[in-house]
Amino acid sequence: MAAQNDGSFLVSVIVPVYNVEPYIKKCIESIRNQTYDNLEIILIDDGSTDNSGKICDMYQMDTRIKVIHQKNQGVSRARNTGLDQMSGDYVLFVDSDDYIHKDLVFHCIEAVKKYNADIVTFNSFTIKNGKETMQSLQKHLLQNRDTYYQAILEDSIPCYVWNKFYKSELWQDTRMAGNTDFEDLLVMPFVIKKVKSFYLLDEALYYYNGDNNGSITHNISPKSKYGLFKSFETRIPLSIENGMKEYSIYCRYRAIRSAVGGIGLNFANPLLTMDQRQDMLNYLAAEEKKADRPRVGLKYELLFYGALHAPWISRFYGKSMYGIQRLKKLFSS
Repeated sequence: MAAQNDGSFLVSVIVPVYNVEPYIKKCIESIRNQTYDNLEIILIDDGSTDNSGKICDMYQMDTRIKVIHQKNQGVSRARNTGLDQMSGDYVLFVDSDDYIHKDLVFHCIEAVKKYNADIVTFNSFTIKNGKETMQSLQKHLLQNRDTYYQAILEDSIPCYVWNKFYKSELWQDTRMAGNTDFEDLLVMPFVIKKVKSFYLLDEALYYYNGDNNGSITHNISPKSKYGLFKSFETRIPLSIENGMKEYSIYCRYRAIRSAVGGIGLNFANPLLTMDQRQDMLNYLAAEEKKADRPRVGLKYELLFYGALHAPWISRFYGKSMYGIQRLKKLFSS
């Protein structure tokens, strides 16, 4: 993945696409119209059942665009397909219902050249009901590589894959888990651990679509709970390794709450594999034996007991939560 003859870097832009017909054109146009144009744009149609895939094909008139069609495997595996196919020196992820500022890549490349950064993190706007809300980095907390890594572990810097511009080598031996939601939370600590130098770009250059109710952040599901469980379980040893004992306790607390919630929701909506469900049960059983287990509040203590000893409690919780969700949808429509 060498730089081009004119001295500029090739930037791979990876876009996973699934049933985003109302948004995909704006997303692609925002990438095509970048002021820095040495791009490789990889659109991965993840088995869309609307016209998203056909719209992507129309854009292949732009020779920088490559379209890949695959059966539906989820956003993580779609991103992994892009990582497998890319040839750029740097890589950027854009979700297909979002869009980016025309100067995003230009500013990131300038930061790379000036500061020799392995990764550039930038601010974003969340667009909801026509209003823009800026999501700013806590720049004053970050002094060096170690504090940057700690901020990623603690989510002081959001662990999204899309608010960062990466040297491609950071992803060389790293891929996203293909069977969980919230894969960003799970993979980012392992990517950031490889970073030697970083730069925080204090500009909002990414526009996140907060109106797309198909997003996993708008829905309760056992898969999303399992994804959260895995991300916090993974951070426990990483936190201890970095001398962050208090945060490791918090990760255990969040892992327990996510696991008991996921087990309950799975009774009403069985989306988890047997291995995933057993993974959470094994973790809870191990925590139950520890004298220093974090207490998780009355409701979650009851669910903790139910998950291990009284399945009817978990079943009641799961069915109740989905009943409440259906009522909310009914009254909001």
